[in-house]
Amino acid sequence: MKYVYVCLLALTISLNGLAQGCSDAGFCSLGSLKNHLEDDSLTAKVKRQSIALGVNYGLGEQKTSTVNAYAEYQVKFNNRLGFQSKITGTYATGFLGSTFNIGDVYATLNYAPKISGPNNLNFVGGIKVPVTYGNAKNSDGKPLPLDYQASIGTYDAIGGINYIVNRKWEFDAALQVPVIQVNKSTWFPDEYTDSRALEFPPTNNFRRKSDVLGRVGYYIYLPKSSITLKPSLSGIYHVGNDTFENRFGQKTFIDGSRGLTLNGSIVATKQFKNGNRFEVVAGTPFIVRKERPDGLTRSAVVNFQYTIAF
Repeated sequence: MKYVYVCLLALTISLNGLAQGCSDAGFCSLGSLKNHLEDDSLTAKVKRQSIALGVNYGLGEQKTSTVNAYAEYQVKFNNRLGFQSKITGTYATGFLGSTFNIGDVYATLNYAPKISGPNNLNFVGGIKVPVTYGNAKNSDGKPLPLDYQASIGTYDAIGGINYIVNRKWEFDAALQVPVIQVNKSTWFPDEYTDSRALEFPPTNNFRRKSDVLGRVGYYIYLPKSSITLKPSLSGIYHVGNDTFENRFGQKTFIDGSRGLTLNGSIVATKQFKNGNRFEVVAGTPFIVRKERPDGLTRSAVVNFQYTIAF
């Protein structure tokens, strides 16, 4: 029980965190990079497909609230190779207005080579395709910052590795690279008279740099309740300053958008006898970049997901 108390305490701290900047352009929550649990039961070996529905709530810059819904499909072709697809949608509301849009589609392959011993190794590779392009407007027809957008508007290549030692320690490394950028944002904060709009940097024709992820987690098994807990610490390094076009059409660097974000999170997973799972994730940042024009600022995030195996 001491593990439960510790994790509940950490959960309480994370949900009341005052920091900002949970920067995640997508790769933190894909396949084995999110939460890799091996179910060795007969049910899991028979049911190689699953559908997951999830929703998360985040509190962003200037108290912008976001509700992100998603649907996932996963199939295991064999014990080594699997495929996952995902589509997202976002509702955002704040003092500048409200908007809802479909966001991105993800497709990833997961390969688990055979290695000796109790450890597990997984390689993940995939793409992100935008459905919208970061140019949604409010009811008055005015542009909204990327914090209100469902997608940044980039075609990304994603690659990563997941390594689990003795079913306890988990180590992740990943890279997400914008390959084609079609962001159509026209956001300039000076279009609004409310001074709070100045907290959102201009992102007209925004162009984003790559992200590198490093994460360590620890699995805590509670077999009597079929619950697994995993606290983890993630570092995401944004490799360069992002850019926008000023009103004269000149590319302008956004100083302070390069740098490190350090996030803490807890995943709680309940495994059912029929192979289905219910998952709760809570996270908050401890270190943030000075500027986060991509709209991925979050002071706290809570995610709920239910997975149906068949």
